[in-house]
Amino acid sequence: MGPQIGRAALGWAAFLVLASGVLLLTLTPGTPEFVVTLFTLCLGLLLGLVVVAGVFYTRRRDKREGGS
Repeated sequence: MGPQIGRAALGWAAFLVLASGVLLLTLTPGTPEFVVTLFTLCLGLLLGLVVVAGVFYTRRRDKREGGS
């Protein structure tokens, strides 16, 4: 994973989590908007987790192979 791709994906993940987190504070639970926003929050968290796991995997692999 290139550094630019990882940084962009992490930026999108942070945007999704922050925006949906703020929206969840204003929406009424049980409404369709709340459910969609909660789903968006979960997708943002999942994307962030995938990016962080990819960074750790890449760094560990590079260290094991003796890369820069």
